[in-house]
Formats: sequence, structure tokens, C-alpha cells
Amino acid sequence: MSRRIFLVVLAISFSICSIAAGSIELCDQLSFCEKSCVLNVPLEKLLKDVSLLALGCNQNMEIAKDVAYAAGMVARSYGFDCVVFGTLDVLRDSDADPLRKISRSPFITAQVLSYMIEGFVSAGVVPILNATGKVNPDVVRSLLTRKMSCPTLVEDEEKAKTLREMGFDVVFVTGKGELLGKLPVLNVKPPIDLSDVERIRRKALEGAIVLLNRSVKKISVNDPFAAGGVLVFSDEEWILKLAEQVLKGERPSTGRAP
Repeated sequence: MSRRIFLVVLAISFSICSIAAGSIELCDQLSFCEKSCVLNVPLEKLLKDVSLLALGCNQNMEIAKDVAYAAGMVARSYGFDCVVFGTLDVLRDSDADPLRKISRSPFITAQVLSYMIEGFVSAGVVPILNATGKVNPDVVRSLLTRKMSCPTLVEDEEKAKTLREMGFDVVFVTGKGELLGKLPVLNVKPPIDLSDVERIRRKALEGAIVLLNRSVKKISVNDPFAAGGVLVFSDEEWILKLAEQVLKGERPSTGRAP
């Protein structure tokens, strides 16, 4: 079975699982899991400094697939087979938590989410989309247009009902770990391999060096609302040196504005 067909089959299984009572533990820290549980931590806890917004600022959005694959491998190395990821909201001005968003654009947001679903599945991890908080209807519509869906985390059954009314009819997990349906089990899992994680992490960060305004001689870290200069998503020395080269015009910027 080709990888693409496998993903389609998996997406279908997410949608048609029968409803069944049950629960699963949600873990909000990266520690070893000895039983069935779901990892619910920010992406940068799995790949240092690589946030959702860093993915959205990459010109090459397909890097999100590699990042999710690497993050999935890290999660599996700790014993997790299910990982919460992403958002159904978009970035807004003065967002209190901008690193948890992908883009101002719902279409870029949906595309990055689609790539991440593929990446996690390829790593042998069941992706669970984070739909807590605000939901942008255009993100939902864009995912449905792409025929991409997966189990989804919501606050409660009322939120699940709202999403179903929007056509997003999947298996839901509530904030208390209640299962509204059956989580799929991936029977085909590649061996855990962490050898490429650091290369992918650095590639993602290098691809998100954003020139906001060269007239402002400033390098901002994780501040998408900076007035100008260059935006990067890590304060590691190697990325700051690349940002300085962009600021001086010695190197082209690699990212898109948030």
C-alpha cells in the first residue's frame, strides 16, 4: 500500500469509528509513559524552539511534515503513541500566545496542519488536533476541502457538537480525557530513530528567518509583532548570526511575515 493511500485510509478510519465510552490520560509534560496516554505539550517541548508559528513563517511549508515526523519519533521514544498538536485558530494582533498559532491566514494554517497530520502518521503516531479555545471557521472549511481530518481535542461535548455541526465529524477527546468514539490504532510503525531530529530542527529554524524591515537594525526572537528588523525563533548563536547576515543584506531572508 502506498503512503498516500495509507493516509487516506487512516483519515477515513478517523471519521467512521463507532462511538464508544472510554477515557484516556492526557499528559501535559514530557515524561516516560508506561500505559495508554496522550501527550499534550507545545511543539517546542519536542523540538527545541520550533513553535507552530515558526512553521507558519517558513516559505517551505512542507517542512511541517518533517517536523511532525521528528516530533513523533521523540514522543514515541518516551512511550507515547498519541500526540496533541496544532490549533484551529489564527494569529491575531497582540495575541497573548502567538507561538501557539500558525499564521494569520486560515489557508496556510490548514495546509501546515495537513502536513503535520501526514508527518505524525508516518512516524507511527496518532495525531490529535487541538481545537480548544477559539475556532476559525475558515480553518475548518480548509481542512475539509483538503479532506484532512484526525481525532480532535475539545473542552467538552458541547464543543464537539459545534464542530460536528460545521461538518467536522471525527473522534473527539475532551479535556477530561473522555473519548467520544474510538481512537485508531496504527499497526504499522517504523523503528524509533532520533538520528535526524537535530537536522530537521535546525532546518525548520533556518527556514523561518523573517525580514520585517531592514531599516530597523534589530533582531527579535519570538516576537511576531516587532515593528521591524529581523524575526527569528531561537536565541541560539548560530541562528542569530544568520539573522545578522540577513539584516546586513548579506543573505536573503528565508521566511514569510507572520
